[in-house]
Amino acid sequence: MAEMIVIARKANALMIEMLTQPKRNGLALKVEQIKMLEKSSDKIAFKLKAHITNGAVSPTIIDNMLSCVEVADSMVDAYFVASRELWRMANVEFDMGGGRRVELDSALAIMLENASYAISILERLLAATDTVEIMKRRQEIERVEEETDNVKDNAFDKLYAFASTMHYLRFTHYSELLHIFDNIVDGCEDLSDLFVSVITSISR
Repeated sequence: MAEMIVIARKANALMIEMLTQPKRNGLALKVEQIKMLEKSSDKIAFKLKAHITNGAVSPTIIDNMLSCVEVADSMVDAYFVASRELWRMANVEFDMGGGRRVELDSALAIMLENASYAISILERLLAATDTVEIMKRRQEIERVEEETDNVKDNAFDKLYAFASTMHYLRFTHYSELLHIFDNIVDGCEDLSDLFVSVITSISR
């Protein structure tokens, strides 16, 4: 699981570069790099599921362990989907107004920074040695998720305010990315819940 979290962290760093780099140069290369990370995540997920279902894990936590694998893998999948979306839109130009685009891109960047922070907390949660620290990390991720929800909601307010003068492809582009990045942070919270459930179950 720790390996999959590291892969998610690497994919998130590449997404931040794709979103914030000047003129978004080299997007195709970064899409390919995220694709390779996604394939690595799939391989780890396949092996983990095999270990879990072949008796390496207590039956009482099998469902939660499988859910952990699926959520972590879906997070990396989401980065690949988002990278493809950014690459496609980079090849289509619309006159939307630089200020509006900067505002929306800034919101997306904040959401990715929040995802980066949530992922780092997940790594510390996995390395935690006592229940008190584990619950503290879980609460930290919950706060990050709530903050990200606020950023997303504010960004959607702006997006709809711009909608009447925006090409529909640009609107759906930002709408999709806002949902994807929010789902990634939600995935971090879901993982923390699952980790807590598994760890508390085996420590009883």
